[in-house]
Parts: sequence; structure tokens; C-alpha cells
Amino acid sequence: MRNQVPLFTEELTKTLLEGGLLREQDGPYIVDGPSPTLMIPSSLQASLLARLDRLAPVREVAQIGAALGREFSYEALAAVAGRSDNELRDALEQLAGAGLVFRRGTPLRTTFMSKHALIQDTAYSTLLRSQRQVLHARIGRVLQEHFPEIAVTEPETLAHHYTQAGLLDIAVGYWHKAGERALRRSAMVEAVQHLTHSIELTRSLPAAPERDRKELDLHLALGRTIRIVKGMAAPETLQVFTRARELLDESDAVTEHMSVLYGLWGVHYVRAEHAAAHEVAQQCLDLAARHGHDDAEALANYIMGDTLWATGTFVEARNHLERTIEISARSSESDTAPHSSRNHDITALSYLAWTLWPLGYPEQAGAAAKQAVQRARETGHVPLTAFVSFVDVFLATAFDAERDRLAAHFDEAVTYCVKHGVKAYELWARFCQGIASARRGDTEHGIGVMRGAMDELENINAEVLRPLHLGHLAAAHASLGQPEVSIALIDEAILTLENTGERLFEAELYRLRGQSSIDLGKIGEANTALLRALTVAHGQQARMWELRAAVSLARLRRGQGCRAEARELLAPIYGWFTEGFDTPDLKEAKALLDELR
Repeated sequence: MRNQVPLFTEELTKTLLEGGLLREQDGPYIVDGPSPTLMIPSSLQASLLARLDRLAPVREVAQIGAALGREFSYEALAAVAGRSDNELRDALEQLAGAGLVFRRGTPLRTTFMSKHALIQDTAYSTLLRSQRQVLHARIGRVLQEHFPEIAVTEPETLAHHYTQAGLLDIAVGYWHKAGERALRRSAMVEAVQHLTHSIELTRSLPAAPERDRKELDLHLALGRTIRIVKGMAAPETLQVFTRARELLDESDAVTEHMSVLYGLWGVHYVRAEHAAAHEVAQQCLDLAARHGHDDAEALANYIMGDTLWATGTFVEARNHLERTIEISARSSESDTAPHSSRNHDITALSYLAWTLWPLGYPEQAGAAAKQAVQRARETGHVPLTAFVSFVDVFLATAFDAERDRLAAHFDEAVTYCVKHGVKAYELWARFCQGIASARRGDTEHGIGVMRGAMDELENINAEVLRPLHLGHLAAAHASLGQPEVSIALIDEAILTLENTGERLFEAELYRLRGQSSIDLGKIGEANTALLRALTVAHGQQARMWELRAAVSLARLRRGQGCRAEARELLAPIYGWFTEGFDTPDLKEAKALLDELR
């Protein structure tokens, strides 16, 4: 309304001037006679309608311009209007003289723009519904025939005109193209809007296999986008992939079945429904095996590897992730796989980094993470780059070196995610910021950041990694001398992992519980927890977690006067390692062994 006040004032002034009730004298306006009530427009729209009525001979040009949009080119107007050049230019001169449109550009490339959005709306409102449909259909055809570049660069423009024309079948196709184009530009929110609009229009089409096929294609495209905008575990994401699964039939390509299963797997995985995620991953492996399809096999191995990593089955996870990388490399060399499919190996590299770290290969883990980041940036794919950047920063917290540099690394990852609207990865990266703050000594601030990120993740149903998050939060409270708070958080984490089966951080949770029990002087409980940590890590072949548990237990034994036992416990585990001797964990273990000699 505020923007309309100056326009209304201007219209009222013009009405009084044209009615002879106001005249300009030496700059200012003065009233020249009485002002009858009937002479003053009852509304701004009424005034604009009256102005258009006074320009009746050229009103059709104003209507066509309004249908074309707030801004339109002379070339497009001429192609739609079908008038002589002289007629059209005269009409535009009158509209410009009446203050309804502005002229821009050079004589060769002139564009016109409605002075105000309400002027456009008013001109458009003078068309009957049937007239609007006919006009928009004509505009759509003209743009297609005379301006084919618009179909490529602005498919949403054609989609709009065909929608208004009631030619829904054509409109659906253009909204789909607009959504795909936005997706390629990583304009995720825009892509969701276009694709959602297209899906809504398909519901007005007659029921037929062709309609279902179009709707499936749209849901597949929307699925790739909405999981980024709304989150992989959001209700909207589940709704899209559930509907896509309903639309599938046996005749559809294996890649389409895999895309839908991948979407459903993502919902289960991020919600920490790992049993359901494992079931879907196995369905993908079976489907890929039946069809002998490389891309399907690469994707199936990736999501199975990811699921096994989350459940702490690290050796099998590594095998599946390396299988993904191997298949993707083979497909890339043969150039038979779609370009988008070759991103599976980049995400697999990130999860391989996360898997190699607990298995005891920190240097290989760091190299895999850096390779994933480099390759993701080369693709220019925003969600992929955001994901691998998050993995890289989270892995960096394990190295715990050069803390100021790492903090800047975390800030960069968060900024990237915020800039591109990748919510879940932003929150996970922000959690890493909290870890970094706590380790730099700003512990209370770090705790606040971690808790804030966890709360927001819960709001979008992102429950995966919650035990790990609770573990880091517990460690921060322990560093503040709050072992009771730490133990309560760890117990919550252990209960969560028992309910979900997410055991990737289980050994560390028991180790942290043992440390806090020592701080409370509960040596029996500490001993039990640390032995449990050692057993879990050994069973998972998680050498890094096993080393950390052994260091904590060896220190406990040393404090009890059992130095030889402490050394016998730690030495063989440390002796297993072949790399990573510059990492804080191995340095700490080596220093303790030297002390125990």
C-alpha cells in the first residue's frame, strides 16, 4: 500500500488537471474552482481504468503488453499485436505520453515497462477470461516461433503463458524444463517451485499412462532437489519419493528405480532408521545385480557402504565404498555412464575417508577427503561440494592440529553452505564450529553452538550422527569439570545407538564415559566402561578407537601401580599402526609407552 500512495497522488493530480480544477502557476499547483466529489476517483484502480478508457483506441496494445509482463520488448509486442509499425509506435507514444509506460534502450532494442505493477494489473484486468486465454496462447506460439532462444534461457516464461492459456500439457513440459534448468544452475529453491508447479498441473490432466509418466519424471527431478532444500529426512522429501514409487512400474528403467530407492534410503538414513536403510540398500544391490548395470551397482554399493559405516561395520563398509570407486572409474573410462552418475565415487571417497580413520589409516583418510573436495569443486555441483566439505571439516576435528587454521576451515564450510542454502550440511558444519570453539578454550560458547545445531537438526528430522554429537558435547562438558553432565549425555547417546543401531561412535562413547567416571572417582565404573570400549573397538576392527581406549585404560592401570600391565596392553595396539605417527593420537600413545618403559 505504501508504494501505491505516490502513484495515487499522481493520478489524483492528473484527474484534477484534466478536469480544469487544478492548474500550474509558476511551479506550484493551485486550485481553480470548487472540487465536486464525483470528480475525484474512488480508488487508484478506478483512476487507472478511467485513464485507459480515455485511451480506448490503443487499449489493446496496453493489454497485450500487460499479458507479456511488467517489461516487454518492442519486437515481442509487434510479433503478438500484428499491427503495422506506424500503428504500434503511435500507440506506444500515447501510452508513454499518458505516463502508463516507460521506454528504455536504443531504437534497435527498445523495451517498455509499466510504470507501476498496479498499472499492469489494471490493464490486464480489463480482459475477459476467455480473452486472456486466447492472448496467452498467441504469445506462447509467437515466442516459440520467433524467439526460440527464450525456450532455452527462460522456459518459465513460456510455461507461464501456456498455463494462463489453459494449455496444461504444454505448460507442464515447460515448467519441467524450467525446473531442470534451475537445478543445473544450483538454484535449488527456484527449481522446487517450478517442478512443484508442474506436478500440480499434471493433476488436472486426464488420467492416462502418459500423464503418469510425466508425473514420475517430475517427481524424480523434484526428488533430487527437495532433499537439498527441505532436507533428506523432511516429510516433503518422503512424500515425493513415496509418490514416485507408486508411479513406477516394471517397464521403467533400472536407473529410475534406483533413483527412487536412493531417495527413500536417504530419508531412512538421515532419520537414523538404519535397519530400514539397510533393507533398501540391499534391494538396490539385488536390483543392480539382476540388471548388470554399472551405474546402479556403483550407487547400490555406495549406499550400502554408507549404511554399514553408520552401524560401525567398518571393514564391510570399506569394501563397498571401494567397489563404488572402482566401478565409477571403469564407467568413466568407457564413457558409458551419465555424467551425473559419476558423482557416486566422490561421495564414496568422503565416506571412505570417514571409514579409514577409525580403521587406523589416518593418512589415507585425509588424502581421500582432500581428493573428494578437489573433485567436487571441479564439478561445480553445490550440494556435492557442501557435503564433501562437511566431511572434510568433521574429519579435521579428529586430527586436532593447528586449531586456528581448522577454525577458519570450519567457517569457510559454513559460509559456503549458508550461501547456497544447503541446510543440513550447514548445521553439521556449524556443529564442527562448536567443537573447534570448545577445543580452543571458548568452551561455553562452543557448547551453545553445538546444542543450537543439534536442535535445528532435530527440527528437520536429521537424527543421524546424534550419538556422535552427544559424545562431543559430553567431552566439552567434561573439560569444564562437569563429569555428571557428561555421563548423562553419554548415557543418552548409548540409549540412542541401542535404539537405532548407529554404532560408529560406540567405542568412543564408552571411553568418554570411563574418563568421566575417573573424574568422579568411580574407578570400578571407569574400568568397566574402558574395557567395554576396548571390546567394541576390537570387534569393529576400529584400530583408532581401540588405540584411544587402550591409552585411557593404560593410564588407569598406571595410576593403580600396574605399569607392566599397562605397557603390555598398549604396546601391541600401537605396534599395529603403519602410518599417522604425526597425529595427536599416535603421539600421545608413543609418549605414554616411553613413560611406561
